[in-house]
Amino acid sequence: MDITTKLLALQEISKAQLSKILNVVSNPKYLIIEPSLIRPLDRVCGATWLKGNGIEKIFKLEPVNPYAGSNVVFYMIYFDTTVFKQVVDQIRSQIENIEQPVKNKFHIIVVPCYNCAFENELEKLGVYGTIRIHHFQWMPLHLDTSLLSLEIPNLYSSLFVYKNFTYLPVLSKCLWQLNFVIGKPRFILCLGEYSKAIVAQFDQCCEDRGETDRLESDFGALIIMDRNIDYTSALLTPGTYAALLAEIYNVSAGICEKKKEQLEKFDAKCNPLPEKQSINFSLDSNIDSIYYDIKNRYFTEVLSVLSNLTKELKTEKMSSMEMALDEIKQYVQTQLQATKSKKKFITNHLQAAESIINILGHRYENQKMVEHNIVRNNDRALNLNYLEEVLNTENDKYITLRLFCLLILFQPMSESEIKTFWLKFLHQFGFNYGFAFHNLLNIGFIPEPVETTGSLNIQGKLKIPIFSSSNCLINSKNLKQIPPDPTTVNLKFPTCTSYVFGGNYIPLITQIAGMILNSIPLDEIRTKLEVFGHLSLRNERGYPLQNRMVLIYIIGGVTYAEIAACNLLETLTGTQIVILSDRVVTGNDLMQGILDYPK
Repeated sequence: MDITTKLLALQEISKAQLSKILNVVSNPKYLIIEPSLIRPLDRVCGATWLKGNGIEKIFKLEPVNPYAGSNVVFYMIYFDTTVFKQVVDQIRSQIENIEQPVKNKFHIIVVPCYNCAFENELEKLGVYGTIRIHHFQWMPLHLDTSLLSLEIPNLYSSLFVYKNFTYLPVLSKCLWQLNFVIGKPRFILCLGEYSKAIVAQFDQCCEDRGETDRLESDFGALIIMDRNIDYTSALLTPGTYAALLAEIYNVSAGICEKKKEQLEKFDAKCNPLPEKQSINFSLDSNIDSIYYDIKNRYFTEVLSVLSNLTKELKTEKMSSMEMALDEIKQYVQTQLQATKSKKKFITNHLQAAESIINILGHRYENQKMVEHNIVRNNDRALNLNYLEEVLNTENDKYITLRLFCLLILFQPMSESEIKTFWLKFLHQFGFNYGFAFHNLLNIGFIPEPVETTGSLNIQGKLKIPIFSSSNCLINSKNLKQIPPDPTTVNLKFPTCTSYVFGGNYIPLITQIAGMILNSIPLDEIRTKLEVFGHLSLRNERGYPLQNRMVLIYIIGGVTYAEIAACNLLETLTGTQIVILSDRVVTGNDLMQGILDYPK
């Protein structure tokens, strides 16, 4: 069985786990599901499978849901205290006799886990035992060729911003379960505090629960890396089609969808809102042949490809008009359906491309030029002026904060400059975001002032930030992540993974994978990577790699730009790279995690 078939089969394991939960009672059941869970659950099992497991009706979770009568009710929600309390209140309103409630009628399935606070809440309300809680951690969802996701929406903010370690056992358990399917790689590289902790918990799982009896793994190496080791790859503006799609549309579980709705033409501050076309398609190469062809192309090449495909459709239509009766009959039976699907795919992608141009076109070239200067530590004053311009004209808190974070990574800013920017940010977007300054301190983007007695002057007495400007520049240069001249990078037929950012930057994960695939001595790898933080190398006679398949596990979200870079590295090295993460993200998602209250 090849690795692709095995990864697709993970869905069957998830179904078996869910079936075990649903069949704790045999009565007819209602399923009430949190809306954000619908897309991921559809990747696990469809409505037909649910009905085959006793689910009579499926509803979205709303403030008021239909009365279930004598039916058993299963709620399915993400791990979120607010939503959990909403569900419990809804259930309590339906319990007719609180003194003698019906047993096994109400169940809450929490994805991917819950903590003791949930049980304490039920006990405090006197419904512990009346309401049963289950946790359901599905196996990684197969979103696209060699792309797996756990679809945990708020892991980055929970783990990296608020230092809530609830999800660490989930991530380690995922790795432990996956090893029974793919085997345990002989070479493991961990980079980052949480990656190291996950491997330690994985080892504990193997010791306590047992481990795979497979002698050889399907993968020669496993690379685990924290998102905060390479923020640059998330903060830079990408150039590939799939990455730009994720920048402007809501992509959930590999589905890009925007329904047609009546929207205001101006925002609250009377700024014109660019139009987004309504689209609905899957970012899955196995379903959409057009997406397979264009997903990793640089955006300037995508339009010419779509234009050529449109011309081919027109030619095919003209040819069909000149067919004889027998030819038309054969055409209808063999090609018409494929042509209709192709037409639908092309239309969707043309509309998506038009939306990308409408929303990003007016600032894309300027943004690219400024980012080029930032990562090379050039034209600091110009970059600061551009940040001010974005703050005042774009009216987008995520884009503004994202550029600020990128700027502070590579070019030092004084305490007064940071405070001035933050005050302007609060004036522009609201002082209710004042708490987010502490989040930036906590993550390590900005230096934290050291309190001194007897002196009000704290200038020059700052704690060194975790991601200091000098460190980012030095580390990027040491690993040759910044090409000297982006104009020499071929964007049409790329041979350098920096093409995903227009030749500005090479994602760190591809540099690490490239070193391993090229059998760079371990001492040299250690020297180059230990400056990034917690580094662990485990080599059980597996290096240099005999099996040149690599599994990359990114904690905190992976971007479509990094995925495209890994796909190119596959082609250049003749290997196969599978990417696993908790979610596919953009830089805006990370900024949202910083600006959102903890959940």
